[in-house]
Amino acid sequence: MSSDQGDHLVERAAALLRSGAGFAAETDGAPAPAAAAAPPVSAPPIIPAHLTHTIPSMAPPPLELPRLDIETLKRAGLALSGRARTRISEEYRITVGRILRTLRATKTRTEPSNLLMVTSAKPGEGKSFTALNIAASIAQNGQGEVLLVDMDAKPKSLSATMSLTDAPGLYNLVANPTLRIEDTLIRTAIGGLSYLPIGSRDVTASEPGVSRPVSATIERLRRRFAHHFIILDCAPCLSTSDPSTLAALVDQVIMVVEAERTQRSELESSLELLRACPNITLVLNKVRLTNSYTFGAYYYYGSKP
Repeated sequence: MSSDQGDHLVERAAALLRSGAGFAAETDGAPAPAAAAAPPVSAPPIIPAHLTHTIPSMAPPPLELPRLDIETLKRAGLALSGRARTRISEEYRITVGRILRTLRATKTRTEPSNLLMVTSAKPGEGKSFTALNIAASIAQNGQGEVLLVDMDAKPKSLSATMSLTDAPGLYNLVANPTLRIEDTLIRTAIGGLSYLPIGSRDVTASEPGVSRPVSATIERLRRRFAHHFIILDCAPCLSTSDPSTLAALVDQVIMVVEAERTQRSELESSLELLRACPNITLVLNKVRLTNSYTFGAYYYYGSKP
């Protein structure tokens, strides 16, 4: 190859480089294929700032149940104030001590002995007041966790006083066995004390009284809360058949008797209806005190007169 040819080749190569053509295309004698055009890259869509929050889940939110504060409990009849030693708190400690001793004496290895029913002969003797304060006394003194169940559909029931007549409760569990118990319980400001309302009005209106499904629901509560004390605030004995129906189911009956009002015949008739339960504790309520030297008259160190 002469120098003229070499120079000529170099010039041709340089020309090819300046034109962007490849050596392979030139050697093959065919024009180089045009490069495939890349698809244009689209810019991401612009989302307004007010739409950039996370899309909420379609699952229903958990049921937010109210929490009963101390003022609501006092409005319903709570007479115990924390751990302060007063006449009424001391009297309830004695009553609770007797109740718990009876439960321990009847406890078996196979079945929990934790189901108590509070009732009376007639309305107005203070059974709901007693049920609430016994439950609070057990919880406040660290003797165990308590579930207080409203079973009395009277107009001025605990649930009505606490403005919970539309809240799901016991009879909703009866009507709908798939309903979770946890979705009907209400916490209280007293540690260890929970409350189960009687149920919404439309359900309780169709439930005339304690029936077999109600008893099955009570047994369900006993199994679910085997390590709690379950206190049933039931209707009076001489008003409905509910206490008599439940007497064979519960471990102990707390019979509230109003001093100077309940007649002996009424009490005897009520006890006859409850004889299916072998353990009955009488609580005398509304006693008129005549002696100043009683519970609450002695002040402990650190307490105020």
